[in-house]
Amino acid sequence: MPNLMADTKMSVRETADAYSGFVAQLNPDWRVVACRDRVQWVLQRRGSPEKPRRDDWRGRSYCRTSEALIRCTREHAGPIDPAAAAVLAALPERIEQVRPADVCEAAND
Repeated sequence: MPNLMADTKMSVRETADAYSGFVAQLNPDWRVVACRDRVQWVLQRRGSPEKPRRDDWRGRSYCRTSEALIRCTREHAGPIDPAAAAVLAALPERIEQVRPADVCEAAND
């Protein structure tokens, strides 16, 4: 899946398309980000399930371990892009082991 944010100004808003804590785009409707304080990964769905709005992201699951994150993506996100699955598989066991620069580097790969 192409990096849609390569030439986009990054945002500090977790709901923004170009959020600086972006980790992986799972499919067109689901992605994973690291929260602003880098204390948990967030599985997000595009827009609200109750409203047709598609211009922001809403948190679905909040995980401190990669095992829990991968389990939640399997339960909620549907088919996952193989490149995104590889990114998730390469995450450290716990988010505390992620340096802030690692999040941005993963988004630029």
